Amino acid sequence: METQIVAMGERYLKSLAACTDRSNYWEVYVNALSKISTDVKLGGVRSCLAIGPNEGRTEIEFLKHCEADISKFIGIEPDHASAEHLRTSLRSSLPGVESQVFESKIQNWEGPDEPVDLITIFQVFYYIEAGERRELLKKVHDSWIVSGGYVATLALSDNKCAISRIYRNLGYTEPSWEEIEADFLKAGFTKYCEQKMHERADYTDPGEDLLPFFQSHFEDRIITLAKLREAVKGLPEGKVDEFHTLAVFKSTN
Repeated sequence: METQIVAMGERYLKSLAACTDRSNYWEVYVNALSKISTDVKLGGVRSCLAIGPNEGRTEIEFLKHCEADISKFIGIEPDHASAEHLRTSLRSSLPGVESQVFESKIQNWEGPDEPVDLITIFQVFYYIEAGERRELLKKVHDSWIVSGGYVATLALSDNKCAISRIYRNLGYTEPSWEEIEADFLKAGFTKYCEQKMHERADYTDPGEDLLPFFQSHFEDRIITLAKLREAVKGLPEGKVDEFHTLAVFKSTN
């Protein structure tokens, strides 16, 4: 089952785009960056490690808004098609930047050769068990990031929003923002700043194009269109609210 899901490739990327197109997520994200960049100036950042960036659009936009002057970018992406798109994005969007893309699950990766200035972990914690999340953040704090370095993260922040209800109806419960934040603090980080995001999305009449996105959260079962449509039942028709939190934590070691 795991091999089948990990190998989704282009189907997953198209499904992710289809899911994003059902909301104003990107518009709200860019607006959040404009606000958070007034507090977060990363001109001194020279190296960035992106964990699970897919094709890198979200991470590259973050770097540009926060004025990071990086000379080295490392990406860890388990999906081959996403990794190939990431390589292309880096060449076009960050020309002159030394880049490496490793195709690996973060749980299996040994870490960078030397600590980096910035690490991004956007929309990743849904795919990592709680114990693995705590272990990862401890490694990030103790070994992967420089003293005073930054970790930027983005995750759902309201377990009662529409997509969370769909997940639960399918049999999956994502970690709460409170749990994620507590794990950062326990690992030794301090919260530098955060920006709340409020989006509107419409999951009415889901089609086959959404299946790979929702399937990516499950390694032990197949999500059929009938199951997805059943999971959507009970949601209000039309636009519904969704909430994310974009936060930056700072290493204090």
